Amino acid sequence: MSLIDRNRINAIRQANDIPVRELANIGISRNRYYRYLNDENDLPAEGFISLMSHLLLTGTEVNTELVNRLDTVEGLINALQEADKEHDANKIKDISRRGYHLFRNTMARGYFRVASLADVLHAKIIPNEHSQIAKKILIDSFEAVTIWREMDVALLAPVITDLPVQQVADYLTVIWAKKWPHHTMEILNTMSAQFLIMLLNEPERPKDIFVEVTTWMIEQPRDAMGLAWWSNLVNQLVDKNWEAAHEALLVAKQLRMQNMFENGDALTGTWQKRYK
Repeated sequence: MSLIDRNRINAIRQANDIPVRELANIGISRNRYYRYLNDENDLPAEGFISLMSHLLLTGTEVNTELVNRLDTVEGLINALQEADKEHDANKIKDISRRGYHLFRNTMARGYFRVASLADVLHAKIIPNEHSQIAKKILIDSFEAVTIWREMDVALLAPVITDLPVQQVADYLTVIWAKKWPHHTMEILNTMSAQFLIMLLNEPERPKDIFVEVTTWMIEQPRDAMGLAWWSNLVNQLVDKNWEAAHEALLVAKQLRMQNMFENGDALTGTWQKRYK
């Protein structure tokens, strides 16, 4: 199975008025080209790159014009996040099946990781005996991450409190050092808040890690309302200004920022319980 829309390739070739026989100049015979279009064979990497170049397609255009977004790892994660927000167990299960199917056909481990996450999220709605195995597979997969991407942050968020404290701290230190778009920063703030709750509940809380997390949340860029809200809330909690913290929670509730309100409320309640 290919993630590339091969019919779209042929349409672009026709639109550019490029005869099939001309492709022989880049080492792709007529027979091989049509076998490729019919999913009967694949082109080697250099052959595919030559074909895209001959069609005058840039890397970005290949991604936007030819790739089925629902069949990319990022597309599956986005669909999974939406299904999780809706608590739609059937959609989550379908994404799990799709992830495993794509993994079997491409051997790209990103699909396996997404499928494992789907199984973990599905088990939160409908508990089953496979969830712990799926969670372990997902957690173990982070050991192989050397360059953190948006996908990795999204995969880490639902299982962050299942990791050892020092491991989470090491991951967050690397992740915080990068510049992320706002939707990933929102995930990162939620993760950091959940990690703070985890630290507050530790009998022997590692103070240096706690300070590092709160400092990042307070000093993060405030170029979006959600980021400024988290910065303000954590700042009030550090100062033990409980009244101002509850006012911030009320604002989030009134604006129907449900995710921020729920996680902020949990953090505030745990923090007050620890220090009041």
